[in-house]
Amino acid sequence: MLSLYNVFYVVDINSSIPHFRFKDPRNILIANSDLTFSGTTVPGDFTDPSLEAVVLPAKEQPDDFVYVEIKPKDQRMAILIIAGAVITIVIGLVAKYITDKTGSRYRIDRKELMISMAVMLVIVVPLTAYVGVKVAINNQVTYYENWNGWELKARLIRESCYEDGPMRHYWIETRRELVDVDVEETYKDPATGEEKTRTVTKKEWKDVDYKIPYTTEEWTFVVETSIGDVQIAYRFLPENPNQYRYRFLKGVPSYPSTTGYPDFWLDVKERVESNHPGPVTLRKTYENYILASQSSILKRFNDSIERYEKLGQLPAINSQVRNFYFSDRVYFVGVKPEKGSVADWQRAMQRFDAALGQSLQGDLHLVVVDANKITDKDNYTGALFAYWQSPAFGKNALSKNGIVVVVGTKDGATIDWAVASTGMPLGNEALLGEIKDALKGKALDPESLLGHPTASIAGGTVKVTNTSGELEKLLWGPNQYKRVHMNSKDGEVGFEYLLRELRPTGFQLGAILFVITLFACLAWGICLAYGPETYRRIARNFRIRR
Repeated sequence: MLSLYNVFYVVDINSSIPHFRFKDPRNILIANSDLTFSGTTVPGDFTDPSLEAVVLPAKEQPDDFVYVEIKPKDQRMAILIIAGAVITIVIGLVAKYITDKTGSRYRIDRKELMISMAVMLVIVVPLTAYVGVKVAINNQVTYYENWNGWELKARLIRESCYEDGPMRHYWIETRRELVDVDVEETYKDPATGEEKTRTVTKKEWKDVDYKIPYTTEEWTFVVETSIGDVQIAYRFLPENPNQYRYRFLKGVPSYPSTTGYPDFWLDVKERVESNHPGPVTLRKTYENYILASQSSILKRFNDSIERYEKLGQLPAINSQVRNFYFSDRVYFVGVKPEKGSVADWQRAMQRFDAALGQSLQGDLHLVVVDANKITDKDNYTGALFAYWQSPAFGKNALSKNGIVVVVGTKDGATIDWAVASTGMPLGNEALLGEIKDALKGKALDPESLLGHPTASIAGGTVKVTNTSGELEKLLWGPNQYKRVHMNSKDGEVGFEYLLRELRPTGFQLGAILFVITLFACLAWGICLAYGPETYRRIARNFRIRR
């Protein structure tokens, strides 16, 4: 009996007797039904009506094998449309009942009700459900990753100030003005003699408040980087602000924290003008089908996570950016480095990742552990990698461009062992093996391990110069790091098949139904307000033309 959750089978097309087999070591023979692909019919038991078999596109299939997806039929969309249709019908019937009972001028007859209901069931409900599902799936696959690059330019933007404008520093000036005011008045209806009320516009003297800027301009400070602009300060008062008075007789109060040039921006300006730009890290969104998948066997698992957590040996992956665009990606677990302070290690990693991101679109995390306490390095690193890609970190889990190098040291000065992995289940195998072999016995200090890559600016672009750090030589070496794509590109096998198995969660389905209800209420409101007259006008024109 096939299970009701998604599972992917591989068909060996070189076998004399076609058969299915799991991607893991378990085998299964399917019989009593037919599955046709590429002109070949394969026996298969698909007696469960809730399952369907789908042959994946040829570009996603390796040599000698054909991937066939056995999965539940997509019934949620149909259920969603049916539920939306029921909601729409109920709202329409309730609206007709209320308008009929109250004798409202907005009431509609049965023919108008049926026409309006048909339009909504054919257009509004399916369209809302379709868009809702697309938005839900997009939300599921959207994650965050680090982009790394370099500073390019420190820019000052002079923002003009004017009355009631968007300035930050201002005072309120009150003026007495004659303005239009809506008031209610009573009058006698000349036809019936009844007293009624109506709204009329009159002129009245009122106090009106105006925002008056202290200065004629305010300054916004921005740093342009190779991966996007970063705002450092918004609408500061100019340096010596009284030289920029908006009113000659109105002095500018003291605002020490928002006046003049920010120190951080001045430091950037100095670095860029001397052609020694600094490193930059920004958080960006990307799509990860593997982490979003609800049943993929490509997701990492390790049953020792809880044990290492209790021992305090699993650091949390850092997803925070501090001081505008700096991120800490060196983790010390029970170890104090002999050479270099923690700050030295973080600065070295920032420069390394800036070079790595600029050249190869990667993002390195280095974990240094006590090899005296971590005796099973493979189990520990497996737990760490699984932990960093677990739901514990949500959208900030280890990203697809992430590279993790774990090194064990007994004396804090020398690397005893190393294990590496990436945020993707496939790719860069030769590089990861080389890191494992090459780092053993190397010195554990930031200069030796990470080097000191630099950058220079020429023609508005960045040129990176690498040094001879051990990880520099490996990641830019013969087995150079290559970012693995989520989609099929350049002949690579992608992971699009995982996208097809995603379904909205229960919460998302509830949210979609709520939106369908809102749209149904809005649509019926428009229908009641404008539908009858529109329908009668169309019918009248049709009769005239006949």
